[in-house]
Amino acid sequence: MRFGTPYDEVYAESAFVPEKESRLSVLANAVSYGTGTFEGIRACWNPDHQELYLLEARAHYERMARSARILGLELPYGPDHLARLTAELLRRNGVRADAYVRPLLLQAGEQLAVRMHDCGTRLYLAATPMPDDYIDRRGVRCMVSAWRRTGDAAVPNRAKVIGSYVGPALAKTEAVRNGFDEAIMLTGDGYVAEATTSNVLIRTGERWATPAATDDILAGITRGQVMRLLRELTGAVVEERRVHRSELYSCDEALLCGTAVLVAPVIEVDGRPAGDGHQGETTLAVQRLLQAISRRENAGHPEWTTPVYGAV
Repeated sequence: MRFGTPYDEVYAESAFVPEKESRLSVLANAVSYGTGTFEGIRACWNPDHQELYLLEARAHYERMARSARILGLELPYGPDHLARLTAELLRRNGVRADAYVRPLLLQAGEQLAVRMHDCGTRLYLAATPMPDDYIDRRGVRCMVSAWRRTGDAAVPNRAKVIGSYVGPALAKTEAVRNGFDEAIMLTGDGYVAEATTSNVLIRTGERWATPAATDDILAGITRGQVMRLLRELTGAVVEERRVHRSELYSCDEALLCGTAVLVAPVIEVDGRPAGDGHQGETTLAVQRLLQAISRRENAGHPEWTTPVYGAV
């Protein structure tokens, strides 16, 4: 099975049902306008433990609740209950490999009026395999996209809004068609924001930096983990600040991080080598450590993971 191919069962509204039965009307408000919010949660398989671990499930559902609040919506359950439903979904599908869970809170009512009120919401949870080739973790070649990141005054970037991903989708296709792996998007006034589905961190000398939450990014949960691990590994405190485009060209090391990506070294930006054009040693150390923590192959940060089968 490939990434994006759903497992047989999904959670829809208030029950587990066959995936083929969980359908939206073509007149659903979310289909026309992208009105809703979503999350992505990794599940990491450890064959030695014969256990599947959810990575930061509670944090993702806490963010989803905040996103819903910003949109004027409400999640029907709290984060702990949603984490339990997610584990049950994976057990019902017998998932014993790396997987990706997609929770969706949609305006599902058949209302074609452009609005957020009186449309009716529906909660879905689905899962798909998560192969290793989602992105090349050996090194990513990026271009700075002509498409800018939407400003928070237009679409709230602190909310993971479904419709706000049109811009990143355009940027990703632009990058791939121009021979690159990924796009980096700028703010409306020309500062670095983020990649299409991941955050950006750079190192110059001993100092690490990442765009601040006020620069139209989604402040990722993996971003927070990486900042924590950099501090633990090197003592470096990552500065959250405005990042100039030219810093992408002059930095000594750069990385992307996100739920699907985890951690990937950037080796090129706009045809220029990032650093020396090779994988950054610190990036690789953080990459290895986070992968090990996510499978509980490393004893660090057990609070970040939740066992799926041990929870029965």
